[in-house]
Parts: sequence; structure tokens; C-alpha cells
Amino acid sequence: MKEEKKAEFEENEENAEIEKSEGIGQEEEEGSFVMKEFLEEAVSLLLTAYLFIIFCIYPFYVKNGYSDIGNEKFQFYKYITMGSLGLIVPLALLCIFFRIRDWRRGKASGSDGMAYAAGGIGVFGKFRFTLTDWAVAGYGIAVVLSYICSEFKEKGLWGEKGWNMGLLTQLAFVLFYFLLAFFWEYEENLLAAFVAASSAVFLLGVLNRFSVYPIDMHGTDSGFISTLGNINWYCGYWAVLFPLSFVLYWCTEKLWLRLAALAATAIGIATGVSQGSNSAVIVFAGIYLCVFCLSVKKVERMKRFLELVILFCAVCQGLRGWRILRPDGFNFYSGTLSDWITMSKVTLFGLIPAVIAYFLLCIAEKRKRVDMKRLKALRQIAILGAVVVVGVYVLLLILNSKAGGIRFMGNLSALVFNEQWGNARGATWAAGVEVYKNMHGWNKLFGVGPDCFAMYLYTLPDLAERMMNQFNGARLTNAHNEWLTVLVNQGILGMVSYGGIFVSAFMRYLCYGEKASGERKRYLYVFAIGAFVYTIHNMVSFQQILSTPFMFLILGMGEALAKEKNCG
Repeated sequence: MKEEKKAEFEENEENAEIEKSEGIGQEEEEGSFVMKEFLEEAVSLLLTAYLFIIFCIYPFYVKNGYSDIGNEKFQFYKYITMGSLGLIVPLALLCIFFRIRDWRRGKASGSDGMAYAAGGIGVFGKFRFTLTDWAVAGYGIAVVLSYICSEFKEKGLWGEKGWNMGLLTQLAFVLFYFLLAFFWEYEENLLAAFVAASSAVFLLGVLNRFSVYPIDMHGTDSGFISTLGNINWYCGYWAVLFPLSFVLYWCTEKLWLRLAALAATAIGIATGVSQGSNSAVIVFAGIYLCVFCLSVKKVERMKRFLELVILFCAVCQGLRGWRILRPDGFNFYSGTLSDWITMSKVTLFGLIPAVIAYFLLCIAEKRKRVDMKRLKALRQIAILGAVVVVGVYVLLLILNSKAGGIRFMGNLSALVFNEQWGNARGATWAAGVEVYKNMHGWNKLFGVGPDCFAMYLYTLPDLAERMMNQFNGARLTNAHNEWLTVLVNQGILGMVSYGGIFVSAFMRYLCYGEKASGERKRYLYVFAIGAFVYTIHNMVSFQQILSTPFMFLILGMGEALAKEKNCG
């Protein structure tokens, strides 16, 4: 009897110890889960704070007017970015540790290894690499290899002064893309804050161009506007931020956001046509053509597109009225494209048929007589027309640039490819091609080093002398064609991966936007068209600290949205 009681006592004691150990294990697991959730949320919040600083504060940072504004902007970006990485990266590494640990536990317990211990969110569902991720990773590797193989390591670390597109800057672009893509929880209202901030920058640009200066900037000049400075750099920023409001107006169903986007788009159009850089024409042509092609499937989309056409024409005529009332107010060179379009009646003649087409479409929709097949035919005509126009222009450029040229066209500078073509783009492009041709061995594959275009160019005596004469002693730091510059700096490997980033992002986000059943995924149109517009604009422009960082952040945000619910 005593032995039975003793056995029973020992059994109860053993069960108590098991329950106690299980309780401790459960407490440890729950504590670990809480820690993991805290870290994930902390990283996302820190990334949101960084985005807000870069998009909403950075554009307004000015220390001493326009004097050395490019370097001052970079210093702000550099310290905010390096400090943010110092905070976020260690936390992100801890998040990765917890994700991998939970994946291993799930695998050991016999599950598919793709679920968290609690919550059911895929450990590697969002952690899988997409085509765009691989392209960004490939570009990061190409930048590192380019630096390792470079003869100009001191210059390649941060890049040319004023441009600062060196190794560390490029790696910061890549790191923040991945942090956003894998750790940031997409917040759609943040786009509204970005639109508001950029609209304030654009409004200052419009006012400055019409000789109104709400902010006293030291070194004010017609070539510098708003809080960004040089009009080419300003246009680069505009090419990245303007599509946000434009596409938001076209795709959102929220009334307050539509109204806000409408006002922001009007300001964006006003500064685009008046700021002075001719590359804005490429942005307008590209974004309107892209949105038109996406609008032919639905009547509501086509109505929105026509509203944006009407808005463009109306804004241009509003600027014309401003110039008529204040004839001496426009502060830019006469005879330029901006001068012409803000005084032309062309947009007035375009406004009338756009309004008529809009009302006819509204009437047809009301009577349910809209033939979508005809609208799809219009898309094919538009694309074919764009291809024909570009093809004919290139053909004329080739024929007219040969000895003798085409009769009656020899005096048209736009149809003669020489050193002066495209505001000296002919000279810069030719220099880029010649630099690449003179590169040897591994340099053609890996490049001469991040932002080392000028360092290599000025080691070639004949080309260096020609560029010095062409630009009156000014230093040519890039080819004014982003992909050609990347080809020289990061080689074939860099150019292919860099091109892959934008091509894959555009195609994937567009595809997801077309398949979206809810409005949230439809915002992928914003990121897709943003990538497209940046790419075509920078065919005649360059990487710089007021455009490229924003573009990589926008791509990272788009990737975070695309990865939601394992859609990646």
C-alpha cells in the first residue's frame, strides 16, 4: 500500500514538473513572439519616419540659399541616411533571425516551413526574391565589383563633388530598397503626404518663374528655382514626384484623395511647362501616352484621362493669361520651349476637342452605347503613331546628319545630330560612347568605378581637350544619358541589372494593377508608371541626389505593396 502511494506521489510530482516545464516553454515562446512582433513594427515605423524626412523635409532643406546647394543637400541626405541605417539595419537583422528560427521550427514540426509559429504569415512568403529584387541585388553587386576593379577608389567612394553617386551612395539606394520591400508595412496615406510636400516645392517653382519669391534665397537667378536650385536637377525631382499625383487622380476612388491629387496635378503641370528644362516634354508625352493606353478598357478610366488632358490645356491657358496680365513677370529666356508654350494658343485649340470628346463620352455612357472595342483600337493607333513618329524622327536625324543633309532641313538644329544637338547632348553622348570604346579588359564588364566617368574621361588626352573646348573648361561628369553613364561607370553587368530594375518593376506592377480586385493593389499603377517615366526622362538626364534616391524608395514601396499576401 505504501509502495502504491509512493509511486502515485512520484507520478504526480513528475507530471507537475512536465507541466511546469511546458508552461515555461510556452511563456518563452510567447515572449519571443512578442519580441519578434515588436521588432517588425519598430523597423516598419522607423522606415516610415525615414520616408517622411526624405520626401517631406529634405526638399525644403536650405542652408545658404543657392550657394553650394547641391553639396548642402547631399550632406543632409548623407547624415540622415547613414544615421537611419545605423538604427534600422541591426533591428532588421534581428527580424531576419526570428524569421529563420520560426521557419526552422515549422519545418521541424512537420509543417511546410512557410508559416510563423503564430499568425500564419509566410516567413519566406514575403521574403522570396522577385525578378525586381534580383535586378536590384545584381546592380548592388555590380557597383561593388566596379569599385573593387576601379583605379579611382578615393573618388569612387562618394563620387564626384556635387553629384555624389559613388559606392556608398549607391549601396544606400540598394539597402533602403530591400528594407522597404521586406520590412515595411505599406501605408497608402503616406503618398498623400508626399504629394502635398512636392506640391509646395512645385508651387514655389511656379511663383519663382513668374518673379514671385515668397522665400528669400541668396544667389537668385533665372536658372535656379524653388528650394532645389538648378532647373535640370529640379526637373529630375519633378519627373519622379509629379507622376504620383497624376496617377493617383486617375486610379483612386477616394473623393478627398482625388480632389487633393487634382490640385497637386494642376500645380505639377504648371511647373512642368514653365520651369525651363526641355526634358519635361518627354515626361508629359510618356505619362499621357501610358495612361491613355491603360484607360481604354473602362469608360471611367477614359473619362479620367480626358479630364487630365483638359486640365493640361486649361493650366497652360491659365499661365498664358497670367503672362498677358503681367507681361514682364515671366523670368526665363525668350524663345525657349517654356516661353513658347506658356504663350501659345495651341493648348486652347486642344482644349476644345478634349471637352467635346469628354461630353460625348459621358452621353454615350449614360445611354449605354460605349463601344470598348473602338477604344481598344485607339490604343493600337496611339502606340503605332508613337512608334512611327519616333522612327521617322530618328530616320530624318540620320539622313540629315550626313554630308549635304536633306534639302530644306539643313538649318533645323533638331534634325542635325552634332555636338550642339539636344542642348549639347550630341557631344555628351558621343563622349560617353568614345569613353566606353577606349575602356579595356574587365573595365568593359565592370566599369571604371561608381561615378568615375570624369576621372577616366580626362585620362584620354584628345577627348579631354575636346570636352574642355566644348564646355568652356567645365568638367563633364556624366554622359547626360543615365544608362550610358551606368555602362561606363558599372560596365555591362551594371547596365543590364540597372535596366532590369525598371523594366521588371514597370511590367510587374502594371500586371498586378490590372489584376487588382481592390483599390489598395490598384495603387501599384503609381509605382509602375513612376518607374516608366523616370526611365524615359533619364534617357536625356542623369542620376543625381534630388531624383535617384526618391526613385529607389518609390520602387521599394511598390515592392512592399506587391509582396502583400504573397503576391510577388
